Amino acid sequence: MIRSRVFLVLGFIFLFITLITYAFVDFREREDKAYDLYQSEAYLKVLSLYTDTEIPSGELELTILSQTISQLEKKLNGKETSKDILSFFQSRKGSKLTEWETTRGTYYHIEDPYLSHLKKHGDGYKRALITKIGTLNKPIPKSEVTNLLLKLILEDPRGMEDSFSRALANLLSFPFESIGEIESEFLLQSLHFLANTTNTSLFHQTAIIRGKNVNLRSGPGRENSEVGKISEPESTICLEEDSGTETIAGSSGHWKRCYFPTLQKSAWIFSGFLTETPPNSNLIAEFEKRFKSVDNEIRIDFEGWNGNQIPTTFFGTYIPRDSIRVSGETGFPIYGLAKNSKVIQRICKKLSGDKNYFEFSFQPTDSDLPISFLELHLNYDNQEHLAYSISLDKESIWVNKNRYVLDGEKRRENLSLHIGSREGDKWNASLWRRNTGLIQSIRSLSLDESTLQSGRYSWEICLPLAKEPNREQVLLFEIRTGIH
Repeated sequence: MIRSRVFLVLGFIFLFITLITYAFVDFREREDKAYDLYQSEAYLKVLSLYTDTEIPSGELELTILSQTISQLEKKLNGKETSKDILSFFQSRKGSKLTEWETTRGTYYHIEDPYLSHLKKHGDGYKRALITKIGTLNKPIPKSEVTNLLLKLILEDPRGMEDSFSRALANLLSFPFESIGEIESEFLLQSLHFLANTTNTSLFHQTAIIRGKNVNLRSGPGRENSEVGKISEPESTICLEEDSGTETIAGSSGHWKRCYFPTLQKSAWIFSGFLTETPPNSNLIAEFEKRFKSVDNEIRIDFEGWNGNQIPTTFFGTYIPRDSIRVSGETGFPIYGLAKNSKVIQRICKKLSGDKNYFEFSFQPTDSDLPISFLELHLNYDNQEHLAYSISLDKESIWVNKNRYVLDGEKRRENLSLHIGSREGDKWNASLWRRNTGLIQSIRSLSLDESTLQSGRYSWEICLPLAKEPNREQVLLFEIRTGIH
């Protein structure tokens, strides 16, 4: 009897210890912890997960660590220098702290040991570089601005157009050393491409000067010092606009900070001396030609996406939702329709250039009814035309009315739709898993035959969003598209 009571007490103690352990010990993968800490702005805690000199091998961890360094540098150079952060980096073996004397006092620069280990031109590298530029909040040495500018203009902004344009606008607000003719051309190409892209801060911001010897100012307003003059018909790209309205020479308008290519600097100019012009089509064509070799590598994922806001580069009517992390990756949940509900919204992403395959990675669903989670549209005549709708239930994947029964395992799937030949007003496509064809001869919905024949169309990727969702969902991780 006594022995049984002892075992019972020991059992309760073991159970209590187990419950306490599970309640207070975080068993998640380190990259998941780092991601959540970064999102909650606990930047020093992110670094505490790693030893001072450790360089992890994973792209996600390297990206988060590089972004963390940038965010801490921003805090360090805020209105009041954080003594805790300063002390942390002065004693951290893996980081080098440099003091730059600038026109606005001392700038504390934290050397980033992680950025150089990221894959050049990869999404993680671009995201870390954009964060580094976007967090600059006061002047840094001209040579450092030039270095960041040359790195940025070598990257393809497609897929990150909005954040790329904001980073570029921020960087061009600082003086930089003169750059070469080729680099200047690359910069103009990127600026005009972004000025031609909706949902960016530079959209429709190209203009030419109207007038002779127009004053350029150091700030928005005639009380600011003159920093140069410009005359028509010089071109410019405007980066930001002051909210105040002013009347000069009988013209009412706003002060705008614009980049002047011939001067290689940005300054403030009154909008009454600007005439809006369309972006330069030749520069855009050269931009697309320059990055044509990476057209096959366009990748859309949801890293850095805030569930309360529409994912970057998408447009449409967005319905907020919580992001879901699985094995270090962010998934975008697409919910099934509630019973008797047929109302959906869509968010879409425009694609440029030819495309003949769409690869998508997702987590299977437990839904008995098919959930539409991906649509491929053709845009022509300024309208979207549905070509393929891809749905999923707990047993099968559907492409339009074509069904393939999956093996039932609830693992992450990676499938691709290959667009093949055209017959009249329909495309033919096939569904593949790696090198295995799952469904052949999948015909698209009817489209305009003359438009298909002429090639006067562009593809769009759309995500259907149930206006009245139920609990069942498909988790979408990424989409790749290009030309095989």
